[in-house]
Amino acid sequence: MGNETVSVDVNQRDVENTQSVGLEQTQNKSSKTKILEVIWDGERSEEERRLVQRLDIFVLSWATYGYFIRLLDSGNVTNAYVSGMKEDLHFHGDQYNLIGTFFTVGYLCGQIPSQVLLTKFRPSYYLPVVELLWTVVTFSFAAVQTTKQVLGLRFVIGVLESPFAVGVLTVLGNWYTQKELAKRIAIFYSASYAASMFSGYLQAGIYKGMDGHLGLAGWRWLFIFCGVISLPAPLWGLYAIPDNPYTTRARWLNPEKIQQYIARMQRVDRRAPVPLSWAKIRKIFSRWPLYVVTLMLICQCIVTQPLNYFSVWLKSLDRFSVYQINLFPTAAQALGLVTTLAYAWVSDALGGKRWQVMCVPAILNFVGMIVVVSDAGYGATFFGYLINAASWGMWPVTYAWVNEICHEDAEERAIVIGVAQTFGQAFIAWVPVVILNTGKYAPKFHLGFTVMSVISVGEFAMIFVMLYFVTRDKKKQAAREIETPEGQNSPSTASLDAKTTEY
Repeated sequence: MGNETVSVDVNQRDVENTQSVGLEQTQNKSSKTKILEVIWDGERSEEERRLVQRLDIFVLSWATYGYFIRLLDSGNVTNAYVSGMKEDLHFHGDQYNLIGTFFTVGYLCGQIPSQVLLTKFRPSYYLPVVELLWTVVTFSFAAVQTTKQVLGLRFVIGVLESPFAVGVLTVLGNWYTQKELAKRIAIFYSASYAASMFSGYLQAGIYKGMDGHLGLAGWRWLFIFCGVISLPAPLWGLYAIPDNPYTTRARWLNPEKIQQYIARMQRVDRRAPVPLSWAKIRKIFSRWPLYVVTLMLICQCIVTQPLNYFSVWLKSLDRFSVYQINLFPTAAQALGLVTTLAYAWVSDALGGKRWQVMCVPAILNFVGMIVVVSDAGYGATFFGYLINAASWGMWPVTYAWVNEICHEDAEERAIVIGVAQTFGQAFIAWVPVVILNTGKYAPKFHLGFTVMSVISVGEFAMIFVMLYFVTRDKKKQAAREIETPEGQNSPSTASLDAKTTEY
């Protein structure tokens, strides 16, 4: 009996030890999973990890590089302006504002036609052709002789940029799942900061080492170098862009891989694209996301304008060299780069909490506006401009939220994003000319920053307007679930179950 008792005690201890080890492993595994979710996409099978890795190598690299060169080529006009172009081409009055206006008008003119063309032609063909034309126009800036030529080329550049952002968001949405998409949008968008930083460093270096070389001014060499940097983009895009899983002809995918990617999208209810019908269009225009998201984007586009005038304010102080005027704004771009990535990572790590994270850049934007408009001195104004860059990262989190709100309808998602982008650009085509006119209000722009402070409050309020409608829709969905007979799921309920996100 004694031996049996000892044997039972030993067995019990073995079981307890085994359970203890298992519990510890579970706890460790849980901690590891949480860390992985914060850093990247969380725990997944090796096969799926490789599938997503291939997307990052081809799709994300193309999107990020393409956006980088677009913002580099587009933003270098500001660097050229403060590096001699203003004096060489005799800019005066509000012509600096017209540079942005002509670009935006071109963007608006190309937006709707480009969206139609994207539905008629494969993005893998259409977007690389546009990238090639963009590169040709970038080289052309080096030869301009008048302000009219600059404005004309800016209009053309705007037309050529119009399909890119919406095209990229569409392609990313076709291939990445919900827990992967926000980080990729943030990485894509962060290229804008990297481009602005690089443009500042590039112009500073070119002005120092190339100004006057072969009889060309330093700002002309900037456009030549940017054109050279842009050349690989259309070639890489022609190979890397995969359209969507259901119709792809990408040469880096075999039939087996394509079926695996289709299965990934089917698990999150991402359907194959279908032609738009008038009934679908009426449904989209009768729902709230189109209008609320558009108002949000209009506010965001307006209140992120101050950084475009940072160099103008620095130049007006008459205390810095051209090299320093190009260099200092890169600190703001660096801050924007870090905060943009941080917002997306934190938002995903908190289980997809979008509105909570969006409040942070909205508040920082308002603080920056108030500091600049108060004109409290050089240090405070510098800080006000700088902190404005920390509010730009709201854009990727907003679009991640929009993708989740419209997750059941790919066509609605595309139209909402396209319309919001179009109206946002439409407002920055004329608002800066009115309230940030360099001929009237430079260098302090008191009127502009006062108006933008009010709009910044509106941006903050729109977060809670979106939250109200999202919460209302969730309550309606819950009521429909209660009314559904037990054991049956409507298509929308099944879809909701597959992609529940805690807003």
